[in-house]
Amino acid sequence: MKFKKDNALVKIANQLGRIISFFTVILWLLTLLNSALMPMIGFHFLGDATGILEYIKYWATLVAVALSGMEFAFKRFFTAIIYLIVVAGCVILMCFPGTFETLAHMVIGG
Repeated sequence: MKFKKDNALVKIANQLGRIISFFTVILWLLTLLNSALMPMIGFHFLGDATGILEYIKYWATLVAVALSGMEFAFKRFFTAIIYLIVVAGCVILMCFPGTFETLAHMVIGG
């Protein structure tokens, strides 16, 4: 089964991916500068927002990469299903870091 070449979902994902990627790169620069300048100025210039922005950077990177990958994955139904499973696995492991260890113990029987 093939998706339409001009799939509206892919077009929307492509545009969203471009916008999110643009702002994610700016966020990366900001947080890298924050870390690099800390030894020279003695404090994080972002202050209390440093931890929150690092967390947002982590998720924004996944979202940008996931949206850009949709353009490739959604050309065929089978690759779309596999891609969605992989992205869902990333999200589950990011939200619940202990999940992998729990699943491994269930499989191994430890």
